Amino acid sequence: MFFRTIFSNFSIATISRLLIGGISLIIVAMLTRHLGPDGYGDYNTIFAYIFLFVTGADLGLYTVLTREISRPGADEEKIIGNIFTIRLGAILLGAVVANIIAVFLPYSGLVKLGIFIGTIFMVLSSLGQVLMGIFQKRLRVYLVSAADLIARIVQLFLIFLLIFLKAPFLFFIGVVVISEVIHFVSIFMFALKLVKIRVLFDLDYWKEVFKIALPIAASLVFVLIYFKIDTFLLSIMKQPYDVGVYSVAYKILEFVIFFPAIYLGLVMPVLSKYAISNKDKFKELFKKIFNNLSVFGLPLAAIIFTAPDQIAVVLGGSQFLESGSVLQILSIAVLLIFFGNLGGHALVALNLQKKGMWIYMLGMVINLMGNIIYIPKYSFVAAAWTTVITEIIVTITMFYIIKKHIKLVPDFDILLKSLFASLIIGSLIYILNPSNIFFVGLISLIYLPAIYLFGGIKKEDFVSLVG
Repeated sequence: MFFRTIFSNFSIATISRLLIGGISLIIVAMLTRHLGPDGYGDYNTIFAYIFLFVTGADLGLYTVLTREISRPGADEEKIIGNIFTIRLGAILLGAVVANIIAVFLPYSGLVKLGIFIGTIFMVLSSLGQVLMGIFQKRLRVYLVSAADLIARIVQLFLIFLLIFLKAPFLFFIGVVVISEVIHFVSIFMFALKLVKIRVLFDLDYWKEVFKIALPIAASLVFVLIYFKIDTFLLSIMKQPYDVGVYSVAYKILEFVIFFPAIYLGLVMPVLSKYAISNKDKFKELFKKIFNNLSVFGLPLAAIIFTAPDQIAVVLGGSQFLESGSVLQILSIAVLLIFFGNLGGHALVALNLQKKGMWIYMLGMVINLMGNIIYIPKYSFVAAAWTTVITEIIVTITMFYIIKKHIKLVPDFDILLKSLFASLIIGSLIYILNPSNIFFVGLISLIYLPAIYLFGGIKKEDFVSLVG
């Protein structure tokens, strides 16, 4: 029953994400063709820089809120009100600091002005994100998906209008702000129907929150550095063209890895509950999640690895053909990020966030050193390989800590079956080398009967996905 409910919500979230992701990719395709590599590079420089401060202002509060309101007998209004207030103060301070630092960076005046406008998006997106735990606990993520969809449709319409009117660059930054205003207001109104949200100043409770959150916050900062610092360093050390080429490939990666994030967000409350009340059920759930991630992650990585040029050209146009080589490298990171997501959530559920902090710090050091040393010579190729190497080390270390702590090792039977089925479609795409992305998709459909014949997914699994 639990997995039926989870998969019902996941199916709704997946369908909506496909719609939202499809619209987002259309927006990227429109922007890349209109702005070109240099203009699109400036566009991504602005939001990569802003994202640094959005993540820094998180302070681990989203994860703590989700975990704490999932505890039996939790005082939701107190938890949500105080954590929302802390986030509000943190993100406003972050917005001020972001604009002050931007003044001293070697960006053009246009990019600096774009950052100033974009900080409105920064504040609202951060406040909306911390409320996600409310919907995840109640398995109402579809409400968030509805808000996402509305905002993306508005953004698509306005960008189409701006391109038609040949509007200046900064108007495209303004569109992102407008769509985020709509997004935040929608999420906030949906949340108010589920629980009262107030600004609360319970300083004693704040101390408790910071005690729990600081290791998670440190981990997030470390993750931020190795997950987004590459785009920032490219913008500092190379030209806007390099940022544009890398950003098109990275956009595909972000689109794909959103699915495990949604799925793990849905199961996180139950992982947290079992981590305290029933370790055997925790292990059973962990293995089930690992198998599901294997079934979905491996074919996605195989498709991206064998058809990177086709995907890059569809998204960015012929000017972004170089993005294909970057995307092929990043495809290796796809599966690692799927499993890394599971490892990170499991560590928090098991109250091992301090160990997770040290793992992420290791990843940060490796990633930062790799990017600083190799980006000047190898540009976006270095950034891509550094991402892959970092994910390998972080993911393996996470699973080692989990194994050591509760003697938990995933079953690799489904992983191997998924691997064989993925090799089939990957080999067919490589051999046939279809020039049209539509035919790549048709070949990829062979994965479903292949994984079924190998026994990687059973009839009841198909039923649960739509039940």
